[in-house]
Amino acid sequence: MTDRIKIICSKCRKNFHERAQRLKPGYQMQCPHCMKLITFDSGSEDPDIRRPLKAARDFRARVEEALALARTATQGQRRDPAY
Repeated sequence: MTDRIKIICSKCRKNFHERAQRLKPGYQMQCPHCMKLITFDSGSEDPDIRRPLKAARDFRARVEEALALARTATQGQRRDPAY
């Protein structure tokens, strides 16, 4: 599982990637190809901006869920005595 989210620039239509932890509403970055400033906002009309935000939010939720499951699994192992 990779933490990189695919982004399509609205101006030049080229693909690039950014880490999921950085992609949150209000985050700004430049397209590495055409240098257009992209502001990620969940209320945007552009699907090329909303889609990466949703993918990053889903990725962070999956990671948090996996961490919670791992935490409960290790706690369960500590409580169960090995015979």
